[in-house]
Amino acid sequence: MIKTYIDCNILLDWLLDREPFSSYSAKIIELTETKKILGLVSPLTLANTYYIISKELNKKIADEFIIDSLRIFSVPGISLRNVKEAVSNKFKDFEDDVHSSIAAENNVDFLITRNKKDFKNDKFKVLDAEEFLRIIVRK
Repeated sequence: MIKTYIDCNILLDWLLDREPFSSYSAKIIELTETKKILGLVSPLTLANTYYIISKELNKKIADEFIIDSLRIFSVPGISLRNVKEAVSNKFKDFEDDVHSSIAAENNVDFLITRNKKDFKNDKFKVLDAEEFLRIIVRK
């Protein structure tokens, strides 16, 4: 099974119906929910998404998002090692370095994000949602 790490912006595109990205994100969520791919999100992703959804929509929807996410996604932990690796990386964003470390530690095949330039890793491919779906269709 293909193992993916799903970045916060993919979830937000889906939840906030941000066109033209939401249709691609919704398909990735559907593939995860139907167990055609394994979708991982970190507790950091859940926390960030919860915060944004509670502000942009409301707390009830944010609560429902967490409940659904725990059913749909695999949620690996954040370790001290992930934080130390992120600090030692010289990329643009500490948070993205944490995500990259978690993704690598969990041996994902793909990290799916709309901010591809923020991730540099040779252990997995970094794709946007549309690119990922094109690859899945070919398999």
